[in-house]
Amino acid sequence: MFNGSNFNGIRGTQGWNVGSEERNNSGPKPFDSVWEKESRIMVGIDIGSTQSGVAIAFLQKGVKQTIHRVTQWPGQALEHQSKIPTLVWYDNYGKAKYFGAEAITEEARENAEDQGWTLAKRFKLHMHPSEMREKYSIKLEPLPNGVTLPQIYADFMNYLLKHTEPFFKDRIVDGPTVWEGYKDSITFVIAHPNGWGIREQEFLRKAAIEGGLVGASNAKTQVRFVSEAEASVHYCLSHSNISSRLRTGLNFAVCDAGGSTVDTTVYTVTAMSPVLKLAEKRDSACIQAGGLYVDDAVEKYLKEVLVGAGIDGDDIKEYVQEAVRDFEAFPKRLFSDSSDNLKIKLGDRGLTNPDIHVRRGVMTVHSPTPKWFFDHCVKAITKSIDDQIRGANVSHILLVGGFGDSPYLQQQLKERYDPLGSQLTTANDSTSKAVAEGAIMWNTMTSVFSRAPNWSYGIQGYVRFDSYSSDHRERTTFTAQDGYEKVTGVWCEIVKKGVSVNVNDVSRQQFFRTYSTPRPNLESIEIALYSYSGNDHPNWLRSKGGSLLKGFENVCLITADLRSLSGALEAKIGPRGTYWGLLFWVCVRFGDTEISAYLEWEEAGETHFGPISIVAQQIHWA
Repeated sequence: MFNGSNFNGIRGTQGWNVGSEERNNSGPKPFDSVWEKESRIMVGIDIGSTQSGVAIAFLQKGVKQTIHRVTQWPGQALEHQSKIPTLVWYDNYGKAKYFGAEAITEEARENAEDQGWTLAKRFKLHMHPSEMREKYSIKLEPLPNGVTLPQIYADFMNYLLKHTEPFFKDRIVDGPTVWEGYKDSITFVIAHPNGWGIREQEFLRKAAIEGGLVGASNAKTQVRFVSEAEASVHYCLSHSNISSRLRTGLNFAVCDAGGSTVDTTVYTVTAMSPVLKLAEKRDSACIQAGGLYVDDAVEKYLKEVLVGAGIDGDDIKEYVQEAVRDFEAFPKRLFSDSSDNLKIKLGDRGLTNPDIHVRRGVMTVHSPTPKWFFDHCVKAITKSIDDQIRGANVSHILLVGGFGDSPYLQQQLKERYDPLGSQLTTANDSTSKAVAEGAIMWNTMTSVFSRAPNWSYGIQGYVRFDSYSSDHRERTTFTAQDGYEKVTGVWCEIVKKGVSVNVNDVSRQQFFRTYSTPRPNLESIEIALYSYSGNDHPNWLRSKGGSLLKGFENVCLITADLRSLSGALEAKIGPRGTYWGLLFWVCVRFGDTEISAYLEWEEAGETHFGPISIVAQQIHWA
């Protein structure tokens, strides 16, 4: 059976930087400190379910670091508003016509209605792993006819870059010259929910290529990923007073309440000097309880009330659309007290209906109904936070994200957690996307050096067939070159879900391949990496019929060229005579925000290293 072991430390040769903290920016300094590395442009991107944002920085050697939010977007009514709606109108030929704030203008809506265009909205929900979609029964908005999810993401990223460029040129001193000099080496840091992994990252990287952000040859180095929670914690370190309260051993939580997902992570301070070091206390939470579900509750309520009042069907559709837009823009952001009534703009001033409390186009929703709009999300969020902080002695809970701006959510969380000694702190600026800024901060001053994976990871192995074992019987067997009968489908766990892995830890999985000839074809191997969502320790990943058991997923293929290992082949004697064995290790780093791997083998008493490619499985978007 394959054997795995871990080692901590730095092992490097032939240019392979196995465990150096330098590749993870070694530790934080205040973001306004002087940039000491080579000059570069950095762009942070947060594509949310309902709102998106971009932040930029020109990191100039010898100059203090500064982040700018991109605040100039077509159709944006508020001059300093850096959030834009995550919307795209497509015509009948699959061509994008309006994006972002322009998509909600009267002109866009009229053109769309006249010409039969289709709106791509909430398309981020299609990206959620199938397990998450099934768990929360996520309602997916249909994509425009003939338009794929990769196309929507590529188009939207292209739009973001198109309007980031002129903003950069206007905002940065000598902007046009700087942009031309560094545009081909821009680092794009894309944030994503805690519940996303290898496949979703690869999808976003390909979208960045198709969207014209980077070339295919440089995409691996120029596009980086960070979880929204981790971006948020770096934003909070710079935009709240939490830094002054930190001490070694202190635990605190960050809750990023966004449009669809609410991500909660508990961090512990492992070191204050010479650099601040944080570790994830346990695997982070990612639930579907964001602000758009409050909008959905309002939409459902309005439809029921208007249908009950006998309003015409076409009018209901128009009234509800107008009301939900108004609710999202104003009442939702102001509602704070469970005893408050809520006023929502429903139609023109000529609309009055006392039976449903509508006067001059404004509906009054009386208490306690408004509280109901929010409470199903609030209850889910508090349960998620409860699960995360249980037994962790958390001193502070930092609340960020678009839904985190809600006064009602803030009030409910304060009332629940402040008496327990977990002080709620908000670090939001309601006009900006904290995650976009935090993504840049993370890439320049990484403070998190230990992460707890949201899944267990491992590979499929095999063992000697045991005819006396009921687990072995009825499974497919094969005879290896060493002459022994083997049974496959064994679960070989490499890292355990929820157990923190240091960013420099390397999980080394031993492989022993057997061959019938001393000169076999060693061109390449493919090893499937699997994830497991359960909390137990299964012995098998496949059923006796050969199918994957519940909770297991094939997330990527690890491919390696073995031709350089020919000198490591050794002759062995087995039941069938001489065979040749090849011993090597696949070394995988799980502690970073992206999985990376390399090959290791021994030859003539020396350790050698070689490259490995990781090919993610495609996303099966709905």
